[in-house]
Amino acid sequence: MAKKARVGETAPSKVLHVRNLPPDCTEPELIAVACPFGRVANVLLLKGKNQAFIEMQDQTAATTLINYYNSVQANIRSKPVYFQYSNREEISAPSVVEEQNNILLITVMNVLYPVTIETLHQIFSKYGTILKIIIFSKTDRSGSLQSLIQFADVASAAQAKSLDGQNIYNGCCTLKIQFSTLKNLNVKYNNEKSRDYTNPSLPTSSPGGMATITDPAALWSPTYLNTTLGIPGAPGALTDPTKQMGMSGTPAVLIVSGLHPERCSPDILFTLFGVYGDVIRVKILYNKKDTALIQMANSQQAETAVIHLNNCPLHGKTIQVNFSRHASISLPRAGSEQESSHLTKDYTGSPLHRYKVAGSKNYQHITAPSPILHLSNLPQNATEELITDIFSQYGNVASFKFFEKDKRMALVQMENLSDAVECLVMLHNYRIGETNIRVSFSQKPVQ
Repeated sequence: MAKKARVGETAPSKVLHVRNLPPDCTEPELIAVACPFGRVANVLLLKGKNQAFIEMQDQTAATTLINYYNSVQANIRSKPVYFQYSNREEISAPSVVEEQNNILLITVMNVLYPVTIETLHQIFSKYGTILKIIIFSKTDRSGSLQSLIQFADVASAAQAKSLDGQNIYNGCCTLKIQFSTLKNLNVKYNNEKSRDYTNPSLPTSSPGGMATITDPAALWSPTYLNTTLGIPGAPGALTDPTKQMGMSGTPAVLIVSGLHPERCSPDILFTLFGVYGDVIRVKILYNKKDTALIQMANSQQAETAVIHLNNCPLHGKTIQVNFSRHASISLPRAGSEQESSHLTKDYTGSPLHRYKVAGSKNYQHITAPSPILHLSNLPQNATEELITDIFSQYGNVASFKFFEKDKRMALVQMENLSDAVECLVMLHNYRIGETNIRVSFSQKPVQ
């Protein structure tokens, strides 16, 4: 069972105190744990104390985070970390004056979709002529990606730096931008890791053939994220991840353990994992019914499911989600009467797939599991009493609100995350009158 944050007598605040961090924990690692619940405004690591303060965009985001991690254990590098409200009202970051330069150091955090040289060039070329781009991975364990971009002049780089804190895709791939201290980028090859646009005749090399780059500015400075508005609407925005990753990508199989063997079914797993991608097949293991294999439409959707559903509560248990070594899930032979045939189900072509349409708006609303549920496709004559009665069958309803401009949508806040997950798997596609309602997780406050 996850250890609950000890809130004590401290009043709710948008600033949270974090304990039990790994000794060399980095800002990107901490932000990655917090950013699914809202914009991270500031971070203050207490070196040598394994503690930190993190300031969320508002108190609602902080409260959602606290409530979530009261039900699910937060971990950084498999080490449990604990959140509680802080007495601070805000974090005052020390002022840092950067020397402007025509080379920017770009760090991309919370990478859920591919970020390539072409992606970066499309975004940043709107601000001026780009001479060279280099992509390399950070050597720490944060999983972020870094790039150096050399512009033709300092003014262009300074304008491009205005994208600091924005997202390449909605809710992920957050940009942190600093001026580099380098004076020139030495590019030897034109490939997927480096590009010199002034010298297209350079040879190519295998990935990793590029020399290691060390930039003193790569060290994280106290210039923190101050917005996650999302690049959609900014020059060079990429709003459709499917155009890069391709909906026909290689399928990926996940292994899920910790299931309730008497209550779980392929349909329940299809519904839960379908929030984060299109589930093709589900197989619950006959001799180990607390474990299942789930085949997603492509590897990016599988990765999104792992990120959001690992350690998620389900039926009073906590599930673990990892990648499987299986390339696909085999179906029972046609006409076979195997005792376990009901444990394997094929969902190819299901009308309930959320991401079958390229560019679907559902990509913009992917969020971590939350006690708040978004309801859509409600009957026009649905009442608050009717909806709350239905959801109360699977948990305690804390609050409810119809959308002012569209009464066919509403928000329901359950008492805790476990109740919300139970409602989602049991009530998504539930029929009320002549319509089937749709249920998703949401981070919007119910007021």
